Amino acid sequence: MTSTCKFLSALFFFTRLLSIIKSRVYIVSLFVFFLNVFHSYAQETVIPEIIRKIPHDSKAFTQGLIVDEGIFYESTGLYGNSSLRKYNKHSEKLIKKISLEDKFFAEGLTLFNGRLYQLTWKSGVMFIYDKTTFEIIESLSYNGEGWGLTSNNKYLVMSDGSNILKFRDPSTLRVIRSIAITYNGLPVNNLNELEFVGNEIWANIWKSDLVACIDSTTGELVRWIDFSSISERNGAEDVLNGIAYDKVEDRIFVTGKFWNSIYEVSIQEQ
Repeated sequence: MTSTCKFLSALFFFTRLLSIIKSRVYIVSLFVFFLNVFHSYAQETVIPEIIRKIPHDSKAFTQGLIVDEGIFYESTGLYGNSSLRKYNKHSEKLIKKISLEDKFFAEGLTLFNGRLYQLTWKSGVMFIYDKTTFEIIESLSYNGEGWGLTSNNKYLVMSDGSNILKFRDPSTLRVIRSIAITYNGLPVNNLNELEFVGNEIWANIWKSDLVACIDSTTGELVRWIDFSSISERNGAEDVLNGIAYDKVEDRIFVTGKFWNSIYEVSIQEQ
């Protein structure tokens, strides 16, 4: 009996010792992980420089922004207040605006083959418009939520608030492929407004001042852009949410929900 007690006491001691060692190793590992995250952030985060400010409708709940041939096209959201508009890029003079039915909450916007594609949040409907007249040419259906939208010369790319980007056929919205976006092994969720910049997809992270620059082929997160220095955010809703790339003039524009300005910015990699 005494031998058994001694054996059990020794077993308990070594089990407890092993638990303490594991805990300390875990703590050290966790510390190293966050140190690597901080180091990576410091190395891979760039700060934009403001080139100029353009007036923006401070009542616009911006969900998507694109620029083409000197014209800004914007999708604005909220039930009962969603719209599609276009402005002169230089003066921000409103050229045309149409309102969506009250049951639709408009989301991301892109231009593909001369047509405008506009998402809705929970309705599962994508509207396709004539770029000049804003006449609805057709509508397509998809499953799940619609958040951000962009396109290259072949596919539409959609976000739904997760860390997944889906490449879709522009004619049918059939999913061709998906990529999962991670950073230091963790999923990058809340991918929102999207824009192709070269071979990269720039994704606004919802309710933050960060934009993730993603390799569109591999899904690798290449760098962060921190827009906190130009943010007009004062509350929960007026967040950064609008990225437009003028590929002809190689210019970047950003804005946000209810912001007073659209900012042309320069991004200098460190």
